[in-house]
Amino acid sequence: MGGGSQAKEHPYEYIIASALAATINYPLWRASAIGQSGFRVTSTTFCGGGTLCGRFVTTLPPSITPYLHAFAPPYKGMCATIIGMTWARAAIFWGSDRGKELLQTSFPTLPPLLSTIIPPLFLSIGIQCINQPIVRASITLQNPESNLPNIRRSIQWIYGEYGVKGLWHGTSAGV
Repeated sequence: MGGGSQAKEHPYEYIIASALAATINYPLWRASAIGQSGFRVTSTTFCGGGTLCGRFVTTLPPSITPYLHAFAPPYKGMCATIIGMTWARAAIFWGSDRGKELLQTSFPTLPPLLSTIIPPLFLSIGIQCINQPIVRASITLQNPESNLPNIRRSIQWIYGEYGVKGLWHGTSAGV
């Protein structure tokens, strides 16, 4: 936060900046989730097949359609995804800065490189593990062919199909 201020003096700034970043980046996250998961976006799933929109979508390269779909409603799971991204980013950024300050105060002989690297390393791993069921559910929800209405139902479906382990599927890639 510049000028000698400390992270502990600015928690709301971290939250606000993280919320803005999560909100602005939601459509790009959605496009990435669709593309990386291999979900098919067709003219039918995008805008109803035989419509003018549907005919337009069929003329586009398949690599472009996930981006169009990402910016179009319905925005299933958007609030939960943005809240999850917001708290995770704020916790990592604020916790990293605060952790660095605490390490430098508590262990003054610790090399600066370590006091900079250790907090975000451990925080990001822990937060990814905590957030993974919501991440998994929100990605599942982005499938254009999914009939799941919200994050809660998506979590229930994943649990029913794959058990508790299914909620943390993909954690190692996320970390």
